[in-house]
Amino acid sequence: MAIGVTGCYMGLTGMMKSVERKPVDEEAWQPWVNTVAASVGMDPTAVSIPEIHSVTSAVSSARTRPMGPVAAYIWGLARGLQPDADPEELRRAIIDAAEQQ
Repeated sequence: MAIGVTGCYMGLTGMMKSVERKPVDEEAWQPWVNTVAASVGMDPTAVSIPEIHSVTSAVSSARTRPMGPVAAYIWGLARGLQPDADPEELRRAIIDAAEQQ
């Protein structure tokens, strides 16, 4: 599924500029996800790109952009250390914590 995204960034003049980003095509990413997951002995079906993006997006918006990947890493560790926990509850806990800080 391809999704076009418009983003904003702060230009050198200090003015916000709008940019049109390339469409997101998650299906095109799947071969890469399969390869990387296999390289660490992981089932690629356990990787949900939309869920990962929801964590990184929410935390980046609540905190700062560099904290998005950190949150995704923490979520992954939490899922691995607590395999019986509901991934959605873990995701929500991370987002809630980011919004409270």
